[in-house]
Amino acid sequence: MKKLLFNLSIAFATFLIVVFSLAIRVDAYSQDQYQECVLAVKANPVVVGIPEVALESFCDCALSAIIDEGNNDENSAKQCAKETLNN
Repeated sequence: MKKLLFNLSIAFATFLIVVFSLAIRVDAYSQDQYQECVLAVKANPVVVGIPEVALESFCDCALSAIIDEGNNDENSAKQCAKETLNN
C-alpha cells in the first residue's frame, strides 16, 4: 500500500511539473493597450527609421514594466527605450 501511495505521489508530482512547465505566459496588459502603444509610438516623428520590431519590443517592455510590475511610467518608458530603441 505504501509503495502504491509513493508511486501515485511521484506520478502526481510529475504531472504538476509538466503542467506548470507547459503553461503559457499571460500578460496583464490587454492587446488593445499594446496596439494603442504601437500606434502612438509609430506616430512619434522621433522614431522614424527605427524597425517596427524594435517599436513593438519597446511597447511590450514598457507595458510589462508599468502594468504587470507596477513600475513608474516615465522611468519604465525611459529604461525600455534605452534597451530596445538604441540598438
